[in-house]
Amino acid sequence: MDFSKFKTSDWLIVAGGIGMFIFGTFFDWIKVSFAGFSASAGNAFDFFFTGTVPWILLIGAAVVTVLLVLNVITAGSLPWSLILLAATVLAALLLLIRVLFNPGVDGADRAIGMWLSLISGIVAAVGGVLGYQASGGDLKDLTDMNKLKGAFDGGSNASDDMPPPPPPPAGDA
Repeated sequence: MDFSKFKTSDWLIVAGGIGMFIFGTFFDWIKVSFAGFSASAGNAFDFFFTGTVPWILLIGAAVVTVLLVLNVITAGSLPWSLILLAATVLAALLLLIRVLFNPGVDGADRAIGMWLSLISGIVAAVGGVLGYQASGGDLKDLTDMNKLKGAFDGGSNASDDMPPPPPPPAGDA
């Protein structure tokens, strides 16, 4: 494998995916302290929407990034930079929700695995943003639905390729 083909954005996405794999799988996410004793347990798979979904998104983004760099996946087949941006930012947002609100866990604190997974998600999201910008994307374009749709159909709008509808029949007034 030629590591010189990896750009900074690629390294960030891959590092975020590896970090999420390690910290989301093998490190504790929840700790409980009571009367001087503490216990910790859990991982990303104990929280579906704010643990398992980001785990899948970040590891998937890392795998796709490696496959794109190695030319196993054709870079022009889909707007991969936009897809990687969406996956990594969504994963980071879901992890942030888990850390900020810790929904569903009363009386428990966040353990080191949850914090390190959030950092991994943020690292991958930064890589996703840098990769999107390096591919010529502008973050302002994300608010324009026509440009987003155009990214998936090769830049042409389907309505531009169709002939205009026929005029109404004469005499049916």
